[in-house]
Amino acid sequence: MNRALLLLGSLTLAACSGLQAASPALVENGLPHAEIVIAENPARMTRLAAKELQTYVAKISGATLPILSQPSGKAIPVFVGKSRFTDQRKLDTGGLAHGAFRIASGPDWLALLGPDQDYVPVEPWGRKLDRNESRRVNAEWDKITGDLFWNNLDHLYTRYHPELDVWDYDDAGTLNAVYEFLRGLGVRWFAPGELGEVVPKSPRIELPAVNRTVTPDFALRKFMFYTDHTGIGDKAIWCLRLGLNQGRELLGVTQPCHGIKFVLMREEMKKAHPEMYLMIGGKRDFSHQGVGVPDLRSPVLFEKHVKYARAMFDHFAEPVLNLDMVDGYSGLVADDPDWNAELTPERGWTGSMSDQVWGYVNRVALELQTSHPDRTVCGLAYGSYRLPPAKIDQLSPNLAVIETRNRMNFWDEAARTEARETRAAWLKKLPSGRYFTWNSCANARPDAAGRPVVYTRQIANDLRELKGVTQGEMIEIYDHPAGKESQFGYDPLALDHLHLYLMSRLWWDADQDLAPLMADYCQGYYGPAAGAMQAFLDFCEANWMLMAQDGAKIGGALDLLSKAQTAVDPASVFGRRIQKIADFVKPMRTLQEQLSRKRETDLSFRVLLTENTGAKPMKGKPLNGELPKEFWPDVRVAPLLPLTPGQRPKANGNVRVFREDNILYFGIHCDEPDTAGLAAATKFFDGDYVSLLIETPSHSYYEIAVNPAGTVVETDYRANSPGTGWTSASQIAVHRGQGEWSVEIRLPIAGEGASLLDPRKGIDGDQPKDLFPWYFNVCRQRVRGAQVERTALSPTGQDDFRVPARFAKLWGK
Repeated sequence: MNRALLLLGSLTLAACSGLQAASPALVENGLPHAEIVIAENPARMTRLAAKELQTYVAKISGATLPILSQPSGKAIPVFVGKSRFTDQRKLDTGGLAHGAFRIASGPDWLALLGPDQDYVPVEPWGRKLDRNESRRVNAEWDKITGDLFWNNLDHLYTRYHPELDVWDYDDAGTLNAVYEFLRGLGVRWFAPGELGEVVPKSPRIELPAVNRTVTPDFALRKFMFYTDHTGIGDKAIWCLRLGLNQGRELLGVTQPCHGIKFVLMREEMKKAHPEMYLMIGGKRDFSHQGVGVPDLRSPVLFEKHVKYARAMFDHFAEPVLNLDMVDGYSGLVADDPDWNAELTPERGWTGSMSDQVWGYVNRVALELQTSHPDRTVCGLAYGSYRLPPAKIDQLSPNLAVIETRNRMNFWDEAARTEARETRAAWLKKLPSGRYFTWNSCANARPDAAGRPVVYTRQIANDLRELKGVTQGEMIEIYDHPAGKESQFGYDPLALDHLHLYLMSRLWWDADQDLAPLMADYCQGYYGPAAGAMQAFLDFCEANWMLMAQDGAKIGGALDLLSKAQTAVDPASVFGRRIQKIADFVKPMRTLQEQLSRKRETDLSFRVLLTENTGAKPMKGKPLNGELPKEFWPDVRVAPLLPLTPGQRPKANGNVRVFREDNILYFGIHCDEPDTAGLAAATKFFDGDYVSLLIETPSHSYYEIAVNPAGTVVETDYRANSPGTGWTSASQIAVHRGQGEWSVEIRLPIAGEGASLLDPRKGIDGDQPKDLFPWYFNVCRQRVRGAQVERTALSPTGQDDFRVPARFAKLWGK
């Protein structure tokens, strides 16, 4: 039987309704009539299960059930976990896996149990975040392998939760049984922390008549938070309460993606075997993502990779090992023409590297099949190798595939169809049938936070399709850096907790009707505002994808949220929960204002991080106006074009924009065949100058104008006229050379609300993002006698630079 949320509730209805029943009671009138019985030497998860049962029975009824190692004979025993007492009742857990459990009862007993084996880590593994600890672990690993691999168990300590005294990899069958029983009493854990839980009150809890075995529809049920490596706080117990399974038996305990990096990342390996790293731009790339780029044509790399995998299988007894590429491998271009010849750009972006990458992964898999036929290897279908290889009919029988996808986009039937077709293509080539999915739940990243993305129907429909096809899922989840949560001003799970909660329930039973799940959620989490919040969520689900372009859709969502807020006391738990969402969507108000402004161009410019350009860090460059390629490489160079049709300027120009930390770097280059004519004009705007015009979501608009003499005129057009005291707080320098002049602007990102703190200093606006972009133009005026030339990044079509409707979109990540 496989119904893990709704059915048990009918067995214990009196606990929530207050009805008196003839059946025995575990708690009556707030007094305990039962006791929790566990084995004398219980597993870690069994101890936690007993404690959780005791805690929540007390929260519900006020009664504290004692925890004993054998029945007293004076109360109804609730057997938690396997023990000699469950053996006496022939309550077997054999054959149960992946967190499955049993709930059974008799006239005077109740049993909640499942497999509960403790995980025992294999040495060497890391105990703490410390460089010396990593050195120790790697030194011991070197003795075992006779080589220079990175031991990717150096962060294993992050999978142990000392406050709970459990490992993520401990079996949790009994714990799942306890949580299922508590859900039947009306307890819910919709979000992390005390504010996220719902606990009903009842003086009576019945002994249910039940005999159920519950197995999940999806074996792997794994959340991966961005800050897993530094700890996840109260999200650790939340994951357990949701019935997740980290999947040690399915994917091992090592990193499930980008596994080749553990062969490459040691500095000692780079010095010993540089031939394993790809030649890019005339040199071996040892630095990409802090790892380096693998040369998949290198026989030494193949030999080392196989050796590493065999060592992981033999020493750590890992059942599965990931083989795929370093992160950011997609789109690379090498010096080697034979390497580039393996690419297939004709298949489009998602298949352009598939034959190369999967050809290599499959070769390693086949080699390992000969020595370890009982083990599995896996690869991530990701980026430019998300499609299956065209040149391999059948993949190695020991190979599993993890397909990356973005379920939130399945509102678009074309995206959903493409996902179905990709899955079908993989399964045709996958003899193992071992197929997993990797979905993103990262709408709350700082570069995207604010938009109320809701996709409950996509979750339910997709999981019904995947049932029986995939062995499970991993969900990549954004959360704020540990210890810095308060700096961001919003809870990243304010809204996304709903999607995670629904996924966790549907992983156990994908055939559940979404409507009662949502009704239960809205009523429990929002109380008197349940109807208003359901309307808000429904509106967002139908319209979130339009909100980046349609201010009216934003207004509709904000109005519905305001109505929900008026339905509850702001200080109540319901009001505080809704306020979290209000804090999260706050940036949409400035986006709504921005969208109301007229736009006459779709020109877009993406700002790259300097670390992604291959250049030296800008903070090491002198501020002198020069634009050398080691700091200003020829990537994303935008030309300055004639301002109006028909013009033919005698001097060209271009602009580049990069970001480093909280500074935007603008480099403006001007060709100049007549450098002697660069004399400053009597009036600034009558002579040669360049102008940077900027509009942010919260402010429109600013101008920073610079002439060849280094004179700067800055204007806030919302507040004043040129030359009246406002400053951008930028650092600006001009360089004049042979046949050219250039301007370097270092513009600090002051943040939204900066103008409230000091209206005479700084550009009001957060970092330009895809959802919340800035708009800008870069313009140049060149004057020689009566001849005036005007060019711009985004031509305005009229003899005027200051046309905000023609500003180009400026965004980044």
